[in-house]
Amino acid sequence: MMEDWLLGIWRLMRADPSLDFAPGVRMEFLPQGQLRYHVDVGGRDQVIELRYRRDGELLHTDNPAAPHSVTVRIVHGEGDVLMLDFAGAMALLVREDGIPGR
Repeated sequence: MMEDWLLGIWRLMRADPSLDFAPGVRMEFLPQGQLRYHVDVGGRDQVIELRYRRDGELLHTDNPAAPHSVTVRIVHGEGDVLMLDFAGAMALLVREDGIPGR
């Protein structure tokens, strides 16, 4: 089931170094399971179109263009922080679109 709080744009605040997240990563969760993963490449916004679905505390993502799927534990933390738990390695994202608790 989709929850409204997840919809919107989330910007990476910090991540465990082992995750190798690029600075400035943004995740844009849209209705109907669309996820736009934004990465800065040489000053240009590169967007990777993904699909996602929630299953309880698990977030499943898939890249239809280059088959690659990831499952991660997801938590809506205090202060409207999106926490992604990759088996103990954490990534924290903050809402960028200005609509807290959407």
